[in-house]
Amino acid sequence: MTGLRRKLPSSHALFVFEAAARHENFSRAAAELNVTQPAVSRTIATLEAHLGTALFRRGKTGARLTAEGLRLRHVVSGAFAEIGAELDALARRGGGKIPITLSVSTAFTAHWLMPRIDRLHAVFPQVDLRFQMIPGPVDGPPDEVDLAMRYLTADPGAACFVMQEAHVPVCIPALVDQARRGEVPRLLLEAAGTAARAGPSLSFPDYAIVLQGAMIGQGVADGWINIVAHWLCEGHLLPCADALTLGARDCYLLNRAPPERRATADLLAAWITAELHADLARLDGIFPALGIGALRHPRPALAAQAAPPAPGVLQGGDAMDD
Repeated sequence: MTGLRRKLPSSHALFVFEAAARHENFSRAAAELNVTQPAVSRTIATLEAHLGTALFRRGKTGARLTAEGLRLRHVVSGAFAEIGAELDALARRGGGKIPITLSVSTAFTAHWLMPRIDRLHAVFPQVDLRFQMIPGPVDGPPDEVDLAMRYLTADPGAACFVMQEAHVPVCIPALVDQARRGEVPRLLLEAAGTAARAGPSLSFPDYAIVLQGAMIGQGVADGWINIVAHWLCEGHLLPCADALTLGARDCYLLNRAPPERRATADLLAAWITAELHADLARLDGIFPALGIGALRHPRPALAAQAAPPAPGVLQGGDAMDD
């Protein structure tokens, strides 16, 4: 181990390299590691200087691994996987909890999962739930996680269908009439872009903040049903449109857990789905004209439909991922 330390500028450099190599994108690696993109770039540059060889070729669309980088990635990824498997085995033998990492948006976690987190702990006392938090639209492969909520146009396999994609403008009860007249500021996600939109609006980098603004009466937000279902059930938010906007995708929970955790991940996915379906059934009774209950049932692929609008934009029905 002493020899290995001498061959590296820091052990942290290996974690940064592994993430950057897996994504072949420094910005995505930075988001995963909760650091800045320049910090990742500096760490990789220091590692390359220390080794005396280039590991990446930088370009406008990302960073591609060189032949030396590919060889190092193969070794590092294999070693990390072996270490992770042994740590899991140690935890099981020691009576520790089962670690399950869930990849979801900050908005889903804050506005749907947190209000029922005590129930989750009661049902799964053996699970050590961890999160890969995504502030904006959720996309990309579910790397290094056990469960991932994603919107997809077809069943990807090894996945649990959750619900159809749908959204509706929402606001607090006191603002519904004004919102219907277009007199309330729109709360938007920065990633969607708002330059061409008319009327007052506020943009934020995190959809959780967009919904928090709606919750405290600062405007109207486009509400993705899987995220706002709890607040609609409780009456804290109300729809301010007469119909849902259906997207072209369906929501799935992808199970990418290793064999020793797969059954637990399946049970957790089934619990989340059942809880959401209970919300949808309740909302079907509260707002029967919206037809929310139908969202619980799968539908054929909608490839022939137009692509969904940009996440987070409100225009009588626009978009925001989980």
